[in-house]
Amino acid sequence: MSTALMKKRRNPSEKGQAIAKLIMEQYQPKTQEDMQIALKDVFGPIFEAMLQGEIDNHLGYSSNDHSKKETSNRRNG
Repeated sequence: MSTALMKKRRNPSEKGQAIAKLIMEQYQPKTQEDMQIALKDVFGPIFEAMLQGEIDNHLGYSSNDHSKKETSNRRNG
């Protein structure tokens, strides 16, 4: 990949460094598997919330909204 296409890596913010420090202190990972577990625990709920927001936006209504819908597109399940 050409260097023109590569973004300059920015330095981690103070908030990001503080979060990383807390993760390391709380989980004290010793192995790669330990670190993967920690990352899933921390980022899993964030990704779930993002996906929920994406589907709410796409469909035009939130989960458990029982009002009349402007679309025939529905949640499945």
